[in-house]
Amino acid sequence: MKRSRFEVAMRRSVTIPRLGSSDESDEVRILRWLKTAGAKVRKGEALLEVETDKVNVEIESPEDGQLEEISAQEGDFVKFGVVVAVIETAS
Repeated sequence: MKRSRFEVAMRRSVTIPRLGSSDESDEVRILRWLKTAGAKVRKGEALLEVETDKVNVEIESPEDGQLEEISAQEGDFVKFGVVVAVIETAS
């Protein structure tokens, strides 16, 4: 991500939130990534789709920035609260 000399890069983790309809389970399965590493993203934009025991849900970007790292792959089962990606933002 290109920054002016006065901007400092910040890293923001993307975690899997506890989803209201998932009382019986403590994990989700990643169905697909909607963005790839290196893509620019906007706050509120869908990054990936996950599946719970009852519903499919899109996980949104918490910040504007660039998707720097993806640490969980399609098909992986991940627990709530686990970091699945990192976004680099300018502050």
